[in-house]
Amino acid sequence: MPDENRFAGLSDVDGEEPAETDDEREAEKPTEEPTDDGGPAFEFDATTAKSIYVRPETLERLEDTEFEVEMLLRRNHGIRDVTGREFHDAAVRVLEDHVEDVVDQILEERSDH
Repeated sequence: MPDENRFAGLSDVDGEEPAETDDEREAEKPTEEPTDDGGPAFEFDATTAKSIYVRPETLERLEDTEFEVEMLLRRNHGIRDVTGREFHDAAVRVLEDHVEDVVDQILEERSDH
């Protein structure tokens, strides 16, 4: 067994860093190479980060929906490089056309409460 203390320096850590998001990892990458389909609709620098607060089961549904969207874009349109920012931007834009549905959902959730 080595004489070195494998835990040396751990006391200097002020806490755990939050996990990086996909878009944060993308920001660290060099400039994106364009793909056959033209690449993402907009660059990472054109975005603003905003947290959303949802229940775990809602987050799972969002992730499942994102996966479905990616599969349809790949299968039906040959787009293989959808970014999280593109999905989130499109989802919010579609959401704004369904305000009454959002109101109905909130009312339904509150009546079940």
